[in-house]
Amino acid sequence: MQKPDSILRVYIADHQEIFLEGLEKCFQSLSSTSIVGISHTDHDLVQKIAESKPDLIFLDAMLPHIQLPLLVQAIQALDANISIFVFYGQYNKELLLSLLSAGVNGIAYKYISLAELETAVYSILNGEPFFCAFTAQQLQQLVTTNRFHSCTKPSLPYFSDKEKTILRLLAAELTSKEIAERLGMSSRTVESYRKSMQEKTGSKNSAGLILYAIKNGIIPVQEV
Repeated sequence: MQKPDSILRVYIADHQEIFLEGLEKCFQSLSSTSIVGISHTDHDLVQKIAESKPDLIFLDAMLPHIQLPLLVQAIQALDANISIFVFYGQYNKELLLSLLSAGVNGIAYKYISLAELETAVYSILNGEPFFCAFTAQQLQQLVTTNRFHSCTKPSLPYFSDKEKTILRLLAAELTSKEIAERLGMSSRTVESYRKSMQEKTGSKNSAGLILYAIKNGIIPVQEV
């Protein structure tokens, strides 16, 4: 996986100070990241983020006095290029669904390893969504129990065989470069397919695109 050439500006917001300190130490051990801001409350959080101009934000799903989807929207309104990663300590179905709908770039249980955290950082900044193993399992369970499906389905946009193949490979966590190598095309062509599919589905990013494909049966559950 390609690592970024420049230092990544990271902002961390978490109400648990012990976890916050641990996460800070993790990022200090990564030579490619620089922490530009830390918050353990919601006080002036959006303003602080705007002033620090981060590339990547790590948010606690349980920040007090905050509706996380609204916070995500506020951050996206500041700068659509900011990547957003959410940590959670207690699993909740509705929380997972709301985060996916909000268009965050990554979701993980708080007890991931440093190696998995580093993988998450580079995945997101290469334009790929990241779900930790536990989150991916919960998402698949929601799909298999039809949690995503409503009684009636709107008509779906047309997907070519090539688009469906790329969707399956994205769901299998392959990067654009890896997909390009497997399909014998350029990374730019893969990105063009991905952006086109995001536009036709109204998805904000690759995570939303994969969720759309799973919800609407475009990707069989067995392949996720």
